[in-house]
Amino acid sequence: MRSLVLLLFSFIAVFPAAFAAEPLSGKTVYVDAGHGGEDSGAVGNGLLEKDVNLEVAKLVDEKLKEEGAATVASRTDDTFLTLEDRVAKASKHASDLLISIHANSAVPEASGTETYFDSAYQAADSERLASNIQERLPDALGTRDRGVKESGFYVIKNSQMPSVLVELGFITNKTDAAKLESPEYQEKAADAIADAVTAYYE
Repeated sequence: MRSLVLLLFSFIAVFPAAFAAEPLSGKTVYVDAGHGGEDSGAVGNGLLEKDVNLEVAKLVDEKLKEEGAATVASRTDDTFLTLEDRVAKASKHASDLLISIHANSAVPEASGTETYFDSAYQAADSERLASNIQERLPDALGTRDRGVKESGFYVIKNSQMPSVLVELGFITNKTDAAKLESPEYQEKAADAIADAVTAYYE
């Protein structure tokens, strides 16, 4: 018996990852693809924001599941949801985190990536999650780092769990838009967001 115990401890020492708890196990992450249906969101360079948001959100959802999280998607197709619907769905599923995914718009010269939080609920944790994402996302996309900002967007202002709103890039900027349209960069964006969520719980 003693030899079996020693063998088990030796195996754990050599292969600790096999016994490491998944940091996202037991956590529910609400992934909100902004806009949808009749609400296209921003438009630019031949792209609709709602489509970009959905593609990246689906990838984030998939990657978080691979890391052991339970996920809830606000939408999985081109469906319209009110802002109130989005908040209610996150609350109904007792989500531990909310991540709302968007693309920005402005004058053609404006570019870059930014992440928002609101201090109405869970201010410190929301800001920490936003910082984790912003530390990774501009580097992953090769976009200008516009920083972490506070703003009262409805979904993050009215959700009681730690919540952030990610602006991947500017759909109205030619360089950013090319990346938002690219499956390769959509994958990079999703990897960065999923890594940030994992780091949040580690």
